[in-house]
Amino acid sequence: MKATSPTEAASEKKGHICPPSDATHPKDRWETLFVYAFICKFTQLRTKVEGLDSPMDLEDAVMLKDANPIMTQILARFMQNLRPQTRNLSSDVISATVASVLQEFLRSNERSVFWEEELKKNVDPFVNSTGNFWTMEWDTKLKILRQLVELQLCHSTDIKALIDRAWGVIHNKHKKGETTAPPPPPSDPFSQENLLFSPLGQDIRRKRYWVADDSPRVYVSTNPWKVTSTFQCVCSTPAEYTIWLEELRQTAPSEAKGGERRTKPELGHMALVKAAEDRLPAIEAELARIQRAKKKIAQRNLLIAQAEVRETRTRRRVTRPDYAYLNDPEEEHDEEEYRDEGDDDYDQAMDEDELVAGTSSRANADNGRRRSTRTSALNNGNRLGAVDEWGEWRGERRSARLGAPVDTQLDGPPPKRSRTVESTTSSVDEIIPAPAPPKNIKLKANGAAAVKPTETVVETVAGKKKSKFWVYAVEPVEAPQAVENQPSNMDVDMVDAKPFNGYRDKTAASSVTDDAWRASSAEMETNGDAYEKSLNGSLSPTLSMDES
Repeated sequence: MKATSPTEAASEKKGHICPPSDATHPKDRWETLFVYAFICKFTQLRTKVEGLDSPMDLEDAVMLKDANPIMTQILARFMQNLRPQTRNLSSDVISATVASVLQEFLRSNERSVFWEEELKKNVDPFVNSTGNFWTMEWDTKLKILRQLVELQLCHSTDIKALIDRAWGVIHNKHKKGETTAPPPPPSDPFSQENLLFSPLGQDIRRKRYWVADDSPRVYVSTNPWKVTSTFQCVCSTPAEYTIWLEELRQTAPSEAKGGERRTKPELGHMALVKAAEDRLPAIEAELARIQRAKKKIAQRNLLIAQAEVRETRTRRRVTRPDYAYLNDPEEEHDEEEYRDEGDDDYDQAMDEDELVAGTSSRANADNGRRRSTRTSALNNGNRLGAVDEWGEWRGERRSARLGAPVDTQLDGPPPKRSRTVESTTSSVDEIIPAPAPPKNIKLKANGAAAVKPTETVVETVAGKKKSKFWVYAVEPVEAPQAVENQPSNMDVDMVDAKPFNGYRDKTAASSVTDDAWRASSAEMETNGDAYEKSLNGSLSPTLSMDES
């Protein structure tokens, strides 16, 4: 290794090293003003990003420890200026994108904010921060933003084109076919007058005051060309701006005497006071605009919160509304749509009343069910009524001989016909001539389609379809035997001594003769075994229960 001589070490150039800042907030760092001024002059983020209306909004975004939309969109715009083909710009991957782009530029020998004199190279700031931009300190974030702005001013094609056009720089002058556009007018936002960033003015003590927009934020600094330059915030609110303007007026130089010339600092101070006074209307208009924008954002957030709480009806209910009472014993529900807190106590109390007082379930259920007024009329106005002994058999077919009431029968009593001349004669006695068989259909003598000897072939049947491929075969029904010794004072339908379908009408019991009843009882004793077998598996009371 070759040793360097003292003369060579003395002749080695040293870079411009600024002393570290002792600021405790981003508002007292010049990097904040540098980044915000670039955003206002070279991008349209201030008008497109919601919530980015002043330098205070940028400072709040830098101070946050998690991802926020303001900083996300700022970084996305910077990445697109440096790498137009970049697509990974969402909040969850923007940190990795910034790290990869910054690492690519830091590999060169060009000195950056992260240059280390001892190592003679740039140090990647993402190495010691676990690769996450959001968890870094605000000081490191400001340095990264400053470095990204410097890289755009030096390497971004779009930013360099804006600067060249504003200053009238012509490239490739030797090419005859190319013509350059003239510089834009002063009213253009990218004109030379608007892209220049100059101080608002200088006071009598040679302090420079800086503003980036029409907000009341004002910065003050000493000579920026010196290493010992200081930078800090003067005012941020309209009240502070008024106090600062009053101080400028008090420190202004007195009126000049006749023929006396003012010095340059005095003239600069007077120009500063005038420029500060001229900004008052613009500040008021800007504050009103910011207030309207914040109010609009608050209203939208309120509507979003209300929409999340409000229940939306995007489709109709599938189930139909049930207007019947849920305590109806004739209806079975798998699930109750509503159950009161006192239902359990009500059911328990109802069971106890049935066991102790012997009241029916219908009497207890009347408190929660609509009942017909005809029930009250039958009970002489008493809603409870008599005890229903056959309530548990309701809905099943019961024998009338066991004493079951009429309303427990499903089939019901047979309908009675009026006593007329036609009713006394059987309809079977009438002989209806059968129509002749069809002539154009050949009938089979053998097989499943053959006509039985007891069947008669007819061509058509009332209500049936007529066809030329088949015929209808009917079989006559034997006429029932006439009942002997039919009483003259009884109806034809009540002659049979046996009950119809196990039903015995109480009103007609007196009209049945004793001999017919004894015959029915004897027949029942003869077929006792068959009767007991028929009762097996049924809910009917057994014989032992009937005898008791």
